[in-house]
Formats: sequence, C-alpha cells, structure tokens
Amino acid sequence: MTLFGDEVGRPVEPPVETSTAAARSVGGRVVAVLPDVPALDRVLHYLLPDGMEATVGSVVRVPLHGRRVRGWILAMDVDADPGLELREVTRVSGLALDHESIQLARWVAWRWVSRLATVLRNATPDRVVRAPSGVRARRADPTALPAGSGALHRAALDALSAGVHPSLLQVEPTADPAPVALAAASLGQALVVVPSASEAARITSLLGRGGATAARWPGATGAALAGHSIVGGHGAVLAPMPELAAVVVLDEHDPRLQNESSPTWHAREVAIERARRRRVPVLLVSPMPSLEARGACGEPRRAVPSSGSARAGWARTEVLDRRDADPREGLFSQRFVDAARSELSAGRHVVCVLNRTGRARLLACRSCGLVAACEACGAAVRVLEEDVLSCPRCGQSRPRVCLGCGGHAMKVLRPGVTRAREDLEALLREPVGLLTASEEDLRGQRVLIGTEAVLNRHPDSLGAPVGLVCMLEFDQELLAPRYRAGEDALWMLVRASRLVHGRGGRILVQTRQPDHEVLDAAVHADPARILDRERSRRELLGLPPAAAVAAVGGEAAEEWISRLGHPAGVELQGPRAGWWLVRAASHEHLAAAAGAVERPPGRLRLRVDPMALPG
Repeated sequence: MTLFGDEVGRPVEPPVETSTAAARSVGGRVVAVLPDVPALDRVLHYLLPDGMEATVGSVVRVPLHGRRVRGWILAMDVDADPGLELREVTRVSGLALDHESIQLARWVAWRWVSRLATVLRNATPDRVVRAPSGVRARRADPTALPAGSGALHRAALDALSAGVHPSLLQVEPTADPAPVALAAASLGQALVVVPSASEAARITSLLGRGGATAARWPGATGAALAGHSIVGGHGAVLAPMPELAAVVVLDEHDPRLQNESSPTWHAREVAIERARRRRVPVLLVSPMPSLEARGACGEPRRAVPSSGSARAGWARTEVLDRRDADPREGLFSQRFVDAARSELSAGRHVVCVLNRTGRARLLACRSCGLVAACEACGAAVRVLEEDVLSCPRCGQSRPRVCLGCGGHAMKVLRPGVTRAREDLEALLREPVGLLTASEEDLRGQRVLIGTEAVLNRHPDSLGAPVGLVCMLEFDQELLAPRYRAGEDALWMLVRASRLVHGRGGRILVQTRQPDHEVLDAAVHADPARILDRERSRRELLGLPPAAAVAAVGGEAAEEWISRLGHPAGVELQGPRAGWWLVRAASHEHLAAAAGAVERPPGRLRLRVDPMALPG
C-alpha cells in the first residue's frame, strides 16, 4: 500500500514481518512515522502504546536498525498490512508541526526536489513543546500606530482586504514596515516573514506594543499553536499556525529569504503557496519588487509619497565616472576625499563599501579604461587563456580585445579592503573602522569601511548620522557573474539609502559603467527602470523566473545526471567546474523529471533556482 500516494507516491513499508493482530493485542494505535534519516526516505509504521499522547506533527523517538532515531508522526490510526508485528514508539518528545505544515513541507520537497525528512528537519525548531501556550491570543489594535504611518497602514489593509490573490506593495526604502505588520495582526493570527533576526526582534516588540500576542520564530511553537502572531526568518513560513489569518513577507527580494543549502526554497514562494491553501491574503512588501513577485502578483500597489516628494526614501545618488581617472589617485577619488572631509566637519559619519571576495577580479582596458564585459550577458569576463576572455555567467569566450577601443592591453583591478583601510586612514588622517562578515573593528570611529555587511547595520547602531556612503568599486557588483547581479546591485543602493536615512544623505558611486541601468534606476529613484532589460536578459539566457533551473553537483552528480537521461522538455548543460545545469520550462516539468530519478549513493547537491549559479 501507499500512504499519501497521490502526493508523493512513496511506499510505506513496516519494519518487521510478523503479525499486526499480535501487535494490536497489547493495546495502542498504529501511527505512520517518517524517521529523520534522509537516506531512508520512507514512512514506517509503529505502535503508539496506550497512555502515550501524540498527534500528527509530534516529534518521537523510534527504534530503527538497532538504534533510536528521531522521527515525525505523519498520520494517526493508519491500517498496517496484516501479518506484520509493529515495534513501539519509545518516546514522544513534543509538538513541532501540525497537519497543515507537514502537507506544506511535502509541497516544498516536491517543488525544490528534496527529501521530505530534510525539509522537516529544517522546519523543526530545536525545542519542541508539550502543549500550546496557555496565553490567550489577541489581535493588534489598529489604532496603535507609529506617528505618521497612517497612509502605509491603510495601503496594507487595502491590499490584505483585496482577496486571496497575492498582493504586492511597493514602499520607500526607508519606510518602517511596522504598520504593515500591525495591519496583518489586526486581522487575527499573522505570519510576518523578515530577512534578519534583528528586524524580527524589532517587529515582534512593536506588535506587542500594539496589543497583539506575538512571538519570534524559531522557539515559539507553543505560541504558534495557540494562535499568536509569528515573526521570523525564512524558516517561519513552515511554523504550525492553525488560526492563520494573513501572511506578510517584508523585503521579499532579499536573498536572505532563500535557504542557502539544499533544498533552496524561498520564503516568498512558500508563503504564497501557504496562503493559497488556507485561502488567506498574502502581501509581499518591497522597495524594489522582484521579477518573481511581479510574476505572482502583477503590478505593485504603491505606498510612496506623491510625485513631488518621490525621492523621500531614496538618498541622492551621485555617479562618478572613473574611466579617465588618473591612475595615481588609486581607489579613492579626490571627489570622494573632499566629500568625506566635508561630512566629517559637519559631524556626520562616512561609510565606504568595498565588496571584494577572493574570486573577485575585474579587467579594464589600459587605453580607454572600459571594464571588460561579456557581449551576450554583460557580466565581467576573466582570463581563460593568455589571449582568451571567458564569461563565468554564460560561458561564452572571445579574444582579449577591448570592445570600446580595440586595445589589447588589460590591467587587473583587485582592491583589498584591509589595504584600502590603511590608505583611507592616511588620506583622511582619521582612524577607520573595519566591518566584514568575519571581522569587526569599530572602536567608535567616524569613518567605516567594509564589505556589504556594513550595509546590514541599523543606522542607530553607528552612534551618529551617516552623511555619505561611497561605493568604491561598484563595477564588481554591476558586472558580477551572478545572474541576479542587477537586482543585487540595486539592493545594495537601497540599503545604502536606509543607512543615510534617505533624506539629507547621499551616495557616491565610483564606476566605469556610468550609464548602467542600475545606476539610472537609483539616480531617478525608480527601480522599474531595470525591469525590461532584466526580464529580457533572463528570457534570453533561460534563467529564473523565465525558466526553472537546477544546479547539480557533488560526488554523486555524474551518476544522477546519467540516471536522469534526456527527458523531453529538459535541457542539460555541463559539466562546468563540477556542476551540471538542468533547465525546464516550468517547475512542474522540472520536478516531474528530477523527482523520478532514484538518488545514487554519495553526496548530491541539488539546488533549484539558486540565487547564484555555481561555476
């Protein structure tokens, strides 16, 4: 027999071959348990002894191959095959999920071609509970709004009241999302998904002050089961919420809302599917709506000021063309140095961003200064052989010739953030702090340099207003091999606007691509200016959301690709740097083809629609 065969079609096989009748004679209920052993990937039957309380979604301990392993109860009171003796559940740890979140996890496993146990492991918090919280759930008071946020609150309520079709709300970069969360929590139990833990803590506190019972995920299973609103990162979309009334995803475009490891599920897509199943409204919020969000929701509602003050949330963006820069200037232009000194004399802080990684490398023509880019997709190219340039994004290659002037001489641009800090201290005669993902040395300095990690800081944490943010080598972002490079680069400029609080602050972008559409969008405070070109580029290259893509790597990848074969409607590329690319016209087609492949032994990395393609 099969359990949930219409959904996954995986057989349920009892562990021991003896009599089910004999098992029932000692008392108990037959339950279906999925062991937390992804390599097994099967639902097994066990006996829940009398007096041991459990339900669908309970985390249990069961015997398996001579040891006790964790598992999840997926169904109660199932019919085991006759003639089989069932072993007993040894312990019920507590509640972690419910029937709805388990069924949603099944969809996630199908959509991102993963094993159900892997998804449930990601969805299960470290601490489970015995029972729902005893605190009565309360809605938010719609009158408890921060000053000046009435317009955004009304826009959010209008969107949430428009029906169960997904809605998209475009806001200013510096808009406080608290009114949106309050609007959702005023309808009942709300799920609010945010990209960062610090923002989750802030939103949870604001909901509490607004009269709602709210808790942060993970670690809030009891509150979720009791009907309290839940605020958390991408994992919160699978929280058990039996009284769910509304779903909100803040900064839906943020890469942090996607799971980094397999399965690479995105909270935005799961939130939309969850709301569809529950028939509740879902609202996606962003200052720069993604192509995926626009595809799911259509054109966004706008919660921005009138055209006379449309730049209110966007910092003034100044573009400095460095194609003809004096090489003796180095990384820091004289215009930046003058601007930095002016801001410091006015008592405002200065932040510099140099987002360099070990792989980053740009080539520029020695004659005209133009950065070497791919003719097909616009990404920065690299030296493949002595006289050959190769594109890491689309794989095309060409001779080592400048597309601007025809010159052959190229220079490598590879600034380092540590050396840049020393040079900046000498220029400004001022101590300079350093902030990267792995290093933080602030010591109260008025000048700060770092990777894009510095843009994740809340402005209030820097001690004084930030008057200037300088993107020192922005071509590295504009020409990155990532297929979402345009959106990622604009997101950096949005965060820079937040860092300077929009009004009054300014952003200086040093670049050799002054006419790039991303810079045009930032200068005009209009993210829609990059949409047409970005959409056309994705369609041309067959990249999400124009197509469904899976990157396959690991020691078992070659065998997996061999077992996949060449099904109709599926395109294979590779290998490149140990990775294959599997492309299909739709996720349904990709999931059907990839899901039918029996996984070979060994490590397999299968990433569906990842934020960046490996290689």
